[in-house]
Amino acid sequence: MFRAKAVVGLVVGVLVLALCACTTAVPLVPGPPAARPAALAAEVPSEIGNDHPQISFVGSIVRRRVVVVIHSQEGADLAAIRLGLEKVAISQQLALSDISPVVLDPALLEHLVRPVIVSLPEGSTFLDAKALTDPKHYPTGGLPGAEHVHIVRVQVHDLTFSVHSTDSKALAEAIAREGILADALGNYGAVAAAGVLTIGYTGPLLHDDLIESIRAAVGRQAGVEAAAVTLAPRS
Repeated sequence: MFRAKAVVGLVVGVLVLALCACTTAVPLVPGPPAARPAALAAEVPSEIGNDHPQISFVGSIVRRRVVVVIHSQEGADLAAIRLGLEKVAISQQLALSDISPVVLDPALLEHLVRPVIVSLPEGSTFLDAKALTDPKHYPTGGLPGAEHVHIVRVQVHDLTFSVHSTDSKALAEAIAREGILADALGNYGAVAAAGVLTIGYTGPLLHDDLIESIRAAVGRQAGVEAAAVTLAPRS
């Protein structure tokens, strides 16, 4: 009887060891990456955002902005939410601008559902943002379609790319047709003045390589070297 128990114990022990060995030998396979919002599908996460990219272009072209994030209700009209904010902002003499969700902390991004995100102008405070979202400014006692509101301060690149051109309007049109700035920056503004084209951008921090590729693309269309495309603060 003792020998039978010993044999059973030995067999169980061998099986346990075998199972442990199999468990440790199986490699861990990472799951698929989390789905990104459709509006961000064209952006490159390794080169743009707040995930500490390699940045040498700092100083006055890196600013902090107060951002209002509206977490919408299910089925809410996002355009109506944006319009409601705009009406109150005009009454408070605030110029709102759309800004990429990538400026937000990843944890906050995961929490959001169909958000409306606006940036307040340079120099605005949290008090300005709270006044903008104060329920008393809205006829229904709150911003229609809003579940709740986040007010955060984010880091952004606030800069202009400038290049001399004999026909700055034609140059702006050529750059727009190529589409590289739209792909790299999302929203940007182009001002074609006499002898110079200025491209303004306020948004997520740009990786050094991305900034250099933009300068090269603008320079190529203008027929000059990338070094001839200068950087300066936008605000």
